[in-house]
Amino acid sequence: MKKVESFELDHDQVTAPYIRKAKVMSVNPEYPECVISKFDVRFAQPNQKFVPNDALHTLEHLFATLMRKYTEELIDISPMGCRTGFYFIFAGDQPVESVAGLVRKVLTEIVAFDGNIPGAARKECGNYLEHDLESAKIWAQRFLEVSETDLINIYRAK
Repeated sequence: MKKVESFELDHDQVTAPYIRKAKVMSVNPEYPECVISKFDVRFAQPNQKFVPNDALHTLEHLFATLMRKYTEELIDISPMGCRTGFYFIFAGDQPVESVAGLVRKVLTEIVAFDGNIPGAARKECGNYLEHDLESAKIWAQRFLEVSETDLINIYRAK
């Protein structure tokens, strides 16, 4: 059985928040140059804290909308089941520094966001009642308190 990359990470050794390039893989063996990259964008310290569902859901909607203003390479953003962060999937082999810059730019917008949460109407969302913009802003601000350089160093002192 193939090992799951994220299960190989020692979750007791990392220091959140952080951004980690988790994997680069070819999407078709006939075209090895056609790759995608997966990033682990961690907001909460594993096994110690987690992002409440309503804040995680709101962050997902805001990231999915706002990030696309700055890149056409974003394929998907998925919340982690453990609720400590997100997986971001991009077309191509994206540098972690570029992704960190994008994430910080969007989080800055989220902290200042004052409007309706995109895609949060009943017809657009499968759980439209579970959103919390103010809590999402708090989590965004916590992430921004870490320097961009430190965000890509996942083994900082706790």
